[in-house]
Amino acid sequence: MTEIGAVALVTNPRAGHGRAAHAAERAMARLTERGVSVVAVQGRDEDASKSLLAEVAADERVDALVVVGGDGMVNLALQVQAGTGLPLGIIPAGTGNDHSREYRLPSSPEAAADVVADGFSITTDLGRITADDGTARWFGTVMCSGFDSLVSDRVNKMTWPHGRSRYNLAILAEFLNFHALPFRITLDDGTVLDDPMILAAFGNTRSYGGGMKICPTADHSDGLLDITVIGQASRTKAAMTFSKVFTGEHVDVDEVTVHRTRAARVEFLGVGGHRAYADGDLMATLPVTVEAVPAAGRYIVPRP
Repeated sequence: MTEIGAVALVTNPRAGHGRAAHAAERAMARLTERGVSVVAVQGRDEDASKSLLAEVAADERVDALVVVGGDGMVNLALQVQAGTGLPLGIIPAGTGNDHSREYRLPSSPEAAADVVADGFSITTDLGRITADDGTARWFGTVMCSGFDSLVSDRVNKMTWPHGRSRYNLAILAEFLNFHALPFRITLDDGTVLDDPMILAAFGNTRSYGGGMKICPTADHSDGLLDITVIGQASRTKAAMTFSKVFTGEHVDVDEVTVHRTRAARVEFLGVGGHRAYADGDLMATLPVTVEAVPAAGRYIVPRP
């Protein structure tokens, strides 16, 4: 439990196609009503947001860092907040909002602000992706490679439709070019997964893409990543598998395997590069090492 007297409220004005700016105003008004002092800042782009987040996270007068936006904005915050013990609050205002879904955060800006003001926080695991050049990035939900990375490439280029429909349309478009890809995944116990696969998802939490339960049994506090691998399958079987992903029932399909590991090495064996995404944003070009880091995260959540 943290006494919340002052917060830094950082907004991505473009999140949720402009909804974030309005959500920030509503959240700030509610926080002020609750007696919380608010320092509100807004980055004009990703680089400016990164600088602002680093600056306010280092201010000892701030009791919590609060972001207004979607999973991408949360991911930016994690790069400066992870491992510091500073509580992170979220006012959901993005497209997918999988962090807020995992931690049962209300969608209303006022209700989410009340959660922040109440100051109840939990410690969680975070994922960390390290490229071969030593560059490391934190993530809170799921890292993906394979078909879902190609979908993320497409989603990030689309301006319509909004919300979950955008992911569904991107899945359909990429499915027209569907084929298994050559990867090698080496788990920390030495197990090697190197059959052609459609996708591999590494979950610190259960869902990505606006509620797709790709790792339905992932636990953000067990010190492990859940890995869901969809192996080579016919177009019909793959379509049937993807149709089950919002319920998590895809893991019962024969071509799907689930593994748990503390860390994994992920390599693309095909021609050209392949990119890994997490929290909906580009993280790195393969190969990478991905791992669960216990107790690296701290989120403000509703009281149990």
